[in-house]
Amino acid sequence: MEHFAYGAITPALALTLSFLGCLLGVFIAARSRASSGGSRARWLTLSAVAIGGAGTWVPHFMALLGTDVPNSVVRYDVPITALGFGIAVVVYCLGLYIVGFGRPSLWKVVPAGIVTGLGLTAVYSTAPLAMRLAGTVGYDPATAIAGTVAAVVGATVTLWCVSTVRGNKALVVAAAIMAVAACSTHYTVLSAVRVQAAPLTAEIRGTSLLELLTPVCVLACLLLSVLAYATVGFSVRQNTASEEELLRRARDMYSIATLHRAAAARHEERDRGKAAVPQ
Repeated sequence: MEHFAYGAITPALALTLSFLGCLLGVFIAARSRASSGGSRARWLTLSAVAIGGAGTWVPHFMALLGTDVPNSVVRYDVPITALGFGIAVVVYCLGLYIVGFGRPSLWKVVPAGIVTGLGLTAVYSTAPLAMRLAGTVGYDPATAIAGTVAAVVGATVTLWCVSTVRGNKALVVAAAIMAVAACSTHYTVLSAVRVQAAPLTAEIRGTSLLELLTPVCVLACLLLSVLAYATVGFSVRQNTASEEELLRRARDMYSIATLHRAAAARHEERDRGKAAVPQ
């Protein structure tokens, strides 16, 4: 398999999309720290959609656009290809729930990273499973194990960044690290794929990646837009709530000051009245 059939454009596009998805994911996860209970679970779920869907699966698909099998027609099974999206969101939900509640610790991040990394290996494996071509698709065992290790390390680093990093600049750097880890894992896992071509004897059923490009691009735009709106909307609501709280305190302080002034004026008037009474 050729993984860079169209040059650097597909890996660059995949890295950019992964960075945007991971950036939204870490900011949403950071927002979840201000919540608790069901509200925190909802924010962590949105973060899983951002990191698993927009930051992992969509770049995985974009990187696949640069994959080619020379002298062979390649088609993909759409349900199996789409299954990777669901797996990515579910495994990141599981990992984020483990590290997102309570105080973050190494004993939570490492097991969560292992579980999530194994799930991500399944995500990246859906592409070879979905391939339809004249021949057989297999794996090199040693490279497949290396890909699994890369997935576990990448997931662990991602969950550590999500659970411990603070500050806007640090979150941007963390998103960049997560994007590099996600794309590196993709190419490591896919490098284990081995294709044994055979003569074309029948029509190959399935859909080409180029035919899936438009719906995936629409999905990516919707995901990024909705997640960005959720992040910005939360910030606006948080700022509005803070301003309303400051206004409430200012009104309370003004009311108290007014009452004190009124009481002082009454005492002063009473004292003047006493002073005016002849002894």
